Amino acid sequence: MKTKYLHFNERDLDTAGRLIRKGELVAFPTETVYGLGANALDLQAVSKTYAAKGRPSDNPLIVHIYDKSQIYDIAEQISDDARKVIDDVMPAPITIVLPKRAVISDTITAGLPTVAIRMPLSEEARQFLRAAGVPVTAPSANISGRPSPTNWQRVKEDMDGKISAVMCGEPCRVGIESTVLDLSDEPRILRPGAVSAEYLSRLLGKQVYVLNDPTSKVNSPGIRYRHYAPKVPMVLEQNDDVEKLCRYFDEKTAEGYHPVLWVHEPLRFGGRNAVEMGLDDGDVANKMFETMRKLETQYDFIIASFCRRSPCYDGPAGQGVEDRLIRACGHTFI
Repeated sequence: MKTKYLHFNERDLDTAGRLIRKGELVAFPTETVYGLGANALDLQAVSKTYAAKGRPSDNPLIVHIYDKSQIYDIAEQISDDARKVIDDVMPAPITIVLPKRAVISDTITAGLPTVAIRMPLSEEARQFLRAAGVPVTAPSANISGRPSPTNWQRVKEDMDGKISAVMCGEPCRVGIESTVLDLSDEPRILRPGAVSAEYLSRLLGKQVYVLNDPTSKVNSPGIRYRHYAPKVPMVLEQNDDVEKLCRYFDEKTAEGYHPVLWVHEPLRFGGRNAVEMGLDDGDVANKMFETMRKLETQYDFIIASFCRRSPCYDGPAGQGVEDRLIRACGHTFI
């Protein structure tokens, strides 16, 4: 298949919309990461998504919309808490989980009675979704398990020749996937992102918990399997312990590796290969996946350090960053 590279003009948006309605796959930018779009009402199109990504079919998909009114077409029950999030927060880097209508196939929800719905903040994303004219499923536009793409060039690396088109838009501003908020019962966060539990707790006037048990989060996309992993080994240190990090770096060097420290304030590491992770949690989120893809081409072992308790990283995106790093290293800590 020859993949088309389209732009955000009237002609190309019309082309992208027609491709979606014909059952083809089109990648498009959102504020979080690039999504791999398919017509949510066409099961054959949805199945192409699993094939292109190599994604397990028991992993639910998020349905993307451009207008809030579409939520009522695909969700069966909408609680008062859900209405408040819809009215006061969306569009935003957030996905809400609600009981589904029959129009949404069990194939999309992995057999679950709930559907994950997202209205992107990105104007480009909503332009594309409006051109499609149908609800669109859209996991990240990468090979399953790899770092998510935050620009169209990374989509091309993973998807060229596998999908019909890529919308070449702006780099993704947030850089990590959306917060997934389950509103099918009492509010709980199934996947942390840039919209924090603290903010949602204030909004709803009740405690919104982040679930930490992977076996409890089966109704959320992006949590059941190892995700975001670079091609080289990666470990995570969570206390910003410079001495420990230097010692581990030296051990890996003695073993014959060409390692890199991915850390806060690289100058503290005495001339060892070190790359800055970011100035604050939002900065880390914005460039995390892109940096991961660059480091895997320059080094053969990544030693990452992220301490969410530190003042510079204790912000709205901190828990989402920590979650992605833990999954990227396969829960391998030092």
